[in-house]
Amino acid sequence: MMQSTAGGTRNNFKAVLDYIKSRPKQKVAVVCAADEAVLKSAEIAGSENILDFIFFDNADKIKKAADEYKVDISGIEIIDTTCEREAAALATEAVRGGRAQILMKGHLSTGMFLKAVLDKQSGLRKSKLLSHIQVFECPVTGNIKMISDGGMNLYPGYEEFCHITENAVDAFYKICGRIPKTALISAFNRPDPLLKSSVAMAAVRDDLKLFIDGSPAAISGPITLDAAISPEAAAKNDIKLNFDGPADILIVPNIETGNLLGKSLLYFTDSQSAGIICGTSKPVIMLSRADNFNTKLNSMALGALLSIFN
Repeated sequence: MMQSTAGGTRNNFKAVLDYIKSRPKQKVAVVCAADEAVLKSAEIAGSENILDFIFFDNADKIKKAADEYKVDISGIEIIDTTCEREAAALATEAVRGGRAQILMKGHLSTGMFLKAVLDKQSGLRKSKLLSHIQVFECPVTGNIKMISDGGMNLYPGYEEFCHITENAVDAFYKICGRIPKTALISAFNRPDPLLKSSVAMAAVRDDLKLFIDGSPAAISGPITLDAAISPEAAAKNDIKLNFDGPADILIVPNIETGNLLGKSLLYFTDSQSAGIICGTSKPVIMLSRADNFNTKLNSMALGALLSIFN
Protein backbone atom coordinates (compact mmCIF):
# COMPACT_ATOMS: atom_id res chain seq x y z
CA MET A 1 0.00 0.00 0.00
CA MET A 2 1.26 3.47 -0.90
CA GLN A 3 1.21 5.87 2.02
CA SER A 4 -0.08 9.44 1.90
CA THR A 5 2.81 11.83 1.38
CA ALA A 6 1.40 14.21 -1.14
CA GLY A 7 -0.06 17.22 0.73
CA GLY A 8 -2.21 19.18 -1.73
CA THR A 9 -2.84 18.88 -5.44
CA ARG A 10 -0.59 20.14 -8.23
CA ASN A 11 -2.13 20.02 -11.69
CA ASN A 12 0.56 21.71 -13.82
CA PHE A 13 4.24 22.60 -13.88
CA LYS A 14 3.63 26.10 -12.52
CA ALA A 15 1.99 24.59 -9.44
CA VAL A 16 4.96 22.23 -9.04
CA LEU A 17 7.45 25.12 -9.28
CA ASP A 18 5.44 27.21 -6.84
CA TYR A 19 5.43 24.34 -4.36
CA ILE A 20 9.18 23.78 -4.73
CA LYS A 21 9.84 27.47 -4.06
CA SER A 22 8.01 27.16 -0.75
CA ARG A 23 10.26 24.33 0.48
CA PRO A 24 13.95 24.11 1.44
CA LYS A 25 16.15 23.98 -1.65
CA GLN A 26 17.27 20.65 -3.06
CA LYS A 27 20.64 20.14 -4.72
CA VAL A 28 21.09 18.59 -8.18
CA ALA A 29 24.22 16.67 -9.15
CA VAL A 30 24.60 17.08 -12.92
CA VAL A 31 26.78 14.66 -14.88
CA CYS A 32 28.61 16.36 -17.77
CA ALA A 33 26.93 19.75 -17.48
CA ALA A 34 28.69 21.46 -20.41
CA ASP A 35 25.44 21.67 -22.37
CA GLU A 36 23.53 24.83 -23.34
CA ALA A 37 20.10 23.67 -22.15
CA VAL A 38 21.48 22.30 -18.87
CA LEU A 39 23.41 25.49 -18.13
CA LYS A 40 20.51 27.81 -18.96
CA SER A 41 17.99 25.81 -16.94
CA ALA A 42 20.41 25.70 -14.00
CA GLU A 43 20.93 29.46 -14.25
CA ILE A 44 17.16 30.04 -14.14
CA ALA A 45 16.63 27.62 -11.25
CA GLY A 46 19.47 29.22 -9.31
CA SER A 47 18.41 32.82 -9.97
CA GLU A 48 14.84 32.06 -8.86
CA ASN A 49 16.15 30.36 -5.72
CA ILE A 50 14.56 27.02 -6.65
CA LEU A 51 17.56 24.66 -6.70
CA ASP A 52 21.28 24.43 -6.02
CA PHE A 53 23.75 22.52 -8.19
CA ILE A 54 27.01 20.60 -8.33
CA PHE A 55 28.46 20.13 -11.81
CA PHE A 56 30.58 17.04 -12.48
CA ASP A 57 32.62 17.62 -15.64
CA ASN A 58 35.91 18.94 -16.93
CA ALA A 59 36.13 22.37 -15.29
CA ASP A 60 37.69 24.12 -18.28
CA LYS A 61 35.06 22.63 -20.59
CA ILE A 62 32.20 23.89 -18.42
CA LYS A 63 33.64 27.37 -18.10
CA LYS A 64 34.19 27.56 -21.85
CA ALA A 65 30.59 26.45 -22.49
CA ALA A 66 29.25 28.97 -19.97
CA ASP A 67 31.16 31.76 -21.72
CA GLU A 68 29.94 30.62 -25.13
CA TYR A 69 26.29 30.51 -24.06
CA LYS A 70 26.60 33.60 -21.83
CA VAL A 71 25.51 31.79 -18.66
CA ASP A 72 26.61 32.83 -15.18
CA ILE A 73 27.86 29.80 -13.22
CA SER A 74 29.91 31.74 -10.67
CA GLY A 75 27.88 30.44 -7.71
CA ILE A 76 27.88 26.78 -8.76
CA GLU A 77 30.27 24.18 -7.35
CA ILE A 78 32.25 22.35 -10.04
CA ILE A 79 33.90 18.97 -9.48
CA ASP A 80 36.65 18.66 -12.07
CA THR A 81 36.61 15.22 -13.73
CA THR A 82 38.67 13.63 -16.47
CA CYS A 83 36.03 11.58 -18.33
CA GLU A 84 32.32 10.73 -18.53
CA ARG A 85 32.75 7.56 -16.50
CA GLU A 86 34.36 9.40 -13.60
CA ALA A 87 31.78 12.20 -13.72
CA ALA A 88 28.87 9.72 -13.62
CA ALA A 89 30.40 7.70 -10.79
CA LEU A 90 31.20 10.72 -8.61
CA ALA A 91 27.84 12.39 -9.17
CA THR A 92 25.98 9.17 -8.32
CA GLU A 93 28.11 8.77 -5.21
CA ALA A 94 27.28 12.35 -4.18
CA VAL A 95 23.55 11.65 -4.40
CA ARG A 96 23.80 8.27 -2.70
CA GLY A 97 25.75 9.86 0.15
CA GLY A 98 23.35 12.79 0.59
CA ARG A 99 25.61 15.56 -0.64
CA ALA A 100 22.99 16.14 -3.36
CA GLN A 101 19.39 14.96 -3.53
CA ILE A 102 18.83 14.60 -7.29
CA LEU A 103 20.94 13.05 -10.05
CA MET A 104 20.69 14.46 -13.58
CA LYS A 105 22.07 13.33 -16.93
CA GLY A 106 23.80 16.05 -18.92
CA HIS A 107 25.75 15.74 -22.17
CA LEU A 108 26.83 12.09 -22.08
CA SER A 109 25.64 8.76 -23.41
CA THR A 110 22.63 7.13 -21.80
CA GLY A 111 24.52 3.87 -21.41
CA MET A 112 27.33 5.47 -19.45
CA PHE A 113 24.88 7.32 -17.22
CA LEU A 114 22.74 4.26 -16.47
CA LYS A 115 25.80 2.12 -15.77
CA ALA A 116 26.56 4.37 -12.78
CA VAL A 117 22.91 4.45 -11.66
CA LEU A 118 22.61 0.64 -11.81
CA ASP A 119 25.98 -0.20 -10.23
CA LYS A 120 25.31 -2.84 -7.56
CA GLN A 121 27.77 -1.37 -5.08
CA SER A 122 27.41 2.39 -5.52
CA GLY A 123 24.29 2.90 -7.66
CA LEU A 124 20.75 4.05 -6.91
CA ARG A 125 18.62 1.05 -7.88
CA LYS A 126 15.70 0.44 -5.51
CA SER A 127 12.96 -1.46 -7.34
CA LYS A 128 13.29 -4.62 -9.41
CA LEU A 129 12.71 -2.59 -12.57
CA LEU A 130 13.58 0.98 -13.46
CA SER A 131 11.23 2.76 -15.83
CA HIS A 132 11.12 6.10 -17.62
CA ILE A 133 8.18 8.47 -17.32
CA GLN A 134 7.47 11.41 -19.58
CA VAL A 135 5.40 13.97 -17.72
CA PHE A 136 3.56 16.50 -19.85
CA GLU A 137 0.83 19.11 -19.68
CA CYS A 138 -2.16 18.01 -21.74
CA PRO A 139 -2.51 20.41 -24.71
CA VAL A 140 -6.30 20.43 -24.21
CA THR A 141 -6.78 20.70 -20.44
CA GLY A 142 -3.38 21.93 -19.27
CA ASN A 143 -3.30 19.21 -16.58
CA ILE A 144 -0.33 16.95 -15.91
CA LYS A 145 -0.39 13.51 -17.53
CA MET A 146 2.19 10.74 -17.86
CA ILE A 147 3.49 8.34 -20.52
CA SER A 148 5.49 5.24 -19.61
CA ASP A 149 7.68 3.60 -20.75
CA GLY A 150 9.11 5.33 -23.79
CA GLY A 151 12.70 5.51 -22.62
CA MET A 152 14.05 2.34 -21.01
CA ASN A 153 12.12 -0.94 -21.33
CA LEU A 154 11.91 -2.16 -24.91
CA TYR A 155 9.13 -4.76 -25.05
CA PRO A 156 7.59 -5.26 -21.61
CA GLY A 157 5.83 -8.46 -20.61
CA TYR A 158 3.39 -9.05 -17.79
CA GLU A 159 5.85 -8.62 -14.91
CA GLU A 160 7.46 -5.54 -16.48
CA PHE A 161 4.06 -3.92 -17.08
CA CYS A 162 3.24 -4.44 -13.40
CA HIS A 163 6.41 -2.63 -12.27
CA ILE A 164 6.07 0.13 -14.89
CA THR A 165 2.48 0.77 -13.83
CA GLU A 166 3.27 0.74 -10.12
CA ASN A 167 6.19 3.15 -10.63
CA ALA A 168 4.00 5.55 -12.61
CA VAL A 169 1.10 5.49 -10.15
CA ASP A 170 3.47 6.17 -7.25
CA ALA A 171 5.16 9.04 -9.11
CA PHE A 172 1.87 10.60 -10.19
CA TYR A 173 0.51 10.59 -6.65
CA LYS A 174 3.67 12.19 -5.26
CA ILE A 175 3.76 14.83 -8.00
CA CYS A 176 0.08 15.69 -8.33
CA GLY A 177 -1.24 14.78 -4.90
CA ARG A 178 -4.19 12.70 -6.09
CA ILE A 179 -4.87 9.10 -7.08
CA PRO A 180 -4.43 8.68 -10.85
CA LYS A 181 -6.54 6.92 -13.45
CA THR A 182 -4.33 4.58 -15.48
CA ALA A 183 -4.90 3.27 -19.01
CA LEU A 184 -2.94 0.39 -20.55
CA ILE A 185 -2.75 1.55 -24.18
CA SER A 186 -3.08 -0.88 -27.07
CA ALA A 187 -4.26 -1.08 -30.67
CA PHE A 188 -7.23 -3.13 -29.42
CA ASN A 189 -9.87 -2.68 -26.75
CA ARG A 190 -9.71 -6.34 -25.79
CA PRO A 191 -6.98 -8.95 -25.37
CA ASP A 192 -6.04 -10.66 -28.61
CA PRO A 193 -3.57 -13.59 -28.78
CA LEU A 194 -2.10 -12.10 -31.96
CA LEU A 195 -1.01 -9.05 -29.95
CA LYS A 196 0.91 -10.34 -26.94
CA SER A 197 1.06 -6.98 -25.18
CA SER A 198 -2.74 -6.79 -25.10
CA VAL A 199 -2.93 -10.17 -23.35
CA ALA A 200 -0.34 -9.09 -20.79
CA MET A 201 -2.19 -5.82 -20.22
CA ALA A 202 -5.47 -7.61 -19.57
CA ALA A 203 -3.73 -9.73 -16.94
CA VAL A 204 -2.20 -6.63 -15.33
CA ARG A 205 -5.62 -4.98 -15.23
CA ASP A 206 -7.08 -8.00 -13.43
CA ASP A 207 -4.16 -8.83 -11.12
CA LEU A 208 -2.48 -5.57 -10.13
CA LYS A 209 -4.11 -4.05 -7.05
CA LEU A 210 -2.63 -0.71 -6.04
CA PHE A 211 -3.99 1.15 -3.01
CA ILE A 212 -3.21 4.62 -1.68
CA ASP A 213 -4.41 5.17 1.88
CA GLY A 214 -6.89 2.36 1.38
CA SER A 215 -8.31 3.73 -1.88
CA PRO A 216 -7.77 1.75 -5.10
CA ALA A 217 -5.94 3.18 -8.09
CA ALA A 218 -8.21 2.49 -11.08
CA ILE A 219 -6.61 0.67 -14.04
CA SER A 220 -8.21 -0.06 -17.44
CA GLY A 221 -6.86 -1.89 -20.45
CA PRO A 222 -6.06 -2.94 -23.01
CA ILE A 223 -7.64 0.18 -24.44
CA THR A 224 -7.06 2.38 -27.47
CA LEU A 225 -5.73 5.91 -26.99
CA ASP A 226 -8.92 7.64 -28.12
CA ALA A 227 -11.08 5.68 -25.68
CA ALA A 228 -8.62 6.32 -22.85
CA ILE A 229 -8.64 10.09 -23.22
CA SER A 230 -12.13 10.73 -24.60
CA PRO A 231 -15.23 9.56 -22.67
CA GLU A 232 -17.25 10.31 -25.81
CA ALA A 233 -15.09 7.99 -27.92
CA ALA A 234 -15.37 5.28 -25.28
CA ALA A 235 -19.17 5.63 -25.16
CA LYS A 236 -19.54 5.49 -28.94
CA ASN A 237 -17.56 2.26 -29.03
CA ASP A 238 -19.47 0.85 -26.03
CA ILE A 239 -16.27 0.58 -24.01
CA LYS A 240 -16.60 0.53 -20.23
CA LEU A 241 -13.63 1.79 -18.23
CA ASN A 242 -12.77 1.26 -14.59
CA PHE A 243 -12.78 5.03 -14.08
CA ASP A 244 -14.72 8.09 -15.20
CA GLY A 245 -13.21 10.70 -17.48
CA PRO A 246 -9.86 10.79 -19.29
CA ALA A 247 -6.87 8.79 -18.07
CA ASP A 248 -4.01 10.46 -16.20
CA ILE A 249 -1.39 7.81 -17.01
CA LEU A 250 -0.84 6.14 -20.38
CA ILE A 251 1.12 2.88 -20.14
CA VAL A 252 2.33 2.13 -23.67
CA PRO A 253 2.96 -1.35 -25.14
CA ASN A 254 6.58 -0.80 -26.18
CA ILE A 255 9.36 1.75 -26.34
CA GLU A 256 8.63 2.79 -29.94
CA THR A 257 5.06 3.76 -29.06
CA GLY A 258 6.14 5.76 -26.03
CA ASN A 259 8.96 7.46 -27.87
CA LEU A 260 6.78 8.43 -30.85
CA LEU A 261 3.88 9.61 -28.68
CA GLY A 262 6.17 11.66 -26.48
CA LYS A 263 8.10 13.22 -29.36
CA SER A 264 4.83 14.01 -31.17
CA LEU A 265 3.64 15.98 -28.14
CA LEU A 266 6.89 17.93 -28.07
CA TYR A 267 7.13 18.73 -31.76
CA PHE A 268 3.49 18.96 -32.87
CA THR A 269 2.02 20.78 -29.86
CA ASP A 270 3.10 23.47 -27.42
CA SER A 271 2.77 21.23 -24.37
CA GLN A 272 5.45 21.44 -21.69
CA SER A 273 7.23 18.25 -20.78
CA ALA A 274 9.66 16.61 -18.35
CA GLY A 275 11.37 13.26 -17.93
CA ILE A 276 12.21 11.19 -14.85
CA ILE A 277 13.35 7.68 -14.00
CA CYS A 278 11.38 5.75 -11.39
CA GLY A 279 12.42 2.76 -9.31
CA THR A 280 15.52 4.46 -7.87
CA SER A 281 16.30 5.28 -4.24
CA LYS A 282 16.82 8.94 -5.17
CA PRO A 283 15.26 10.99 -7.99
CA VAL A 284 17.04 10.54 -11.32
CA ILE A 285 16.50 12.81 -14.32
CA MET A 286 17.37 11.39 -17.73
CA LEU A 287 16.60 13.47 -20.80
CA SER A 288 17.60 13.58 -24.44
CA ARG A 289 20.51 15.87 -25.27
CA ALA A 290 18.10 17.54 -27.72
CA ASP A 291 15.59 18.54 -25.02
CA ASN A 292 15.23 22.28 -24.45
CA PHE A 293 15.89 24.16 -21.21
CA ASN A 294 12.20 24.33 -20.25
CA THR A 295 12.02 20.54 -20.32
CA LYS A 296 15.17 20.31 -18.23
CA LEU A 297 13.93 22.91 -15.73
CA ASN A 298 10.57 21.12 -15.39
CA SER A 299 12.39 17.84 -14.86
CA MET A 300 14.56 19.36 -12.14
CA ALA A 301 11.45 20.65 -10.38
CA LEU A 302 9.83 17.20 -10.51
CA GLY A 303 13.03 15.67 -9.16
CA ALA A 304 12.97 18.10 -6.25
CA LEU A 305 9.32 17.28 -5.55
CA LEU A 306 9.97 13.53 -5.61
CA SER A 307 12.92 14.07 -3.28
CA ILE A 308 10.65 15.78 -0.75
CA PHE A 309 8.15 12.91 -0.79
CA ASN A 310 10.72 10.13 -1.24
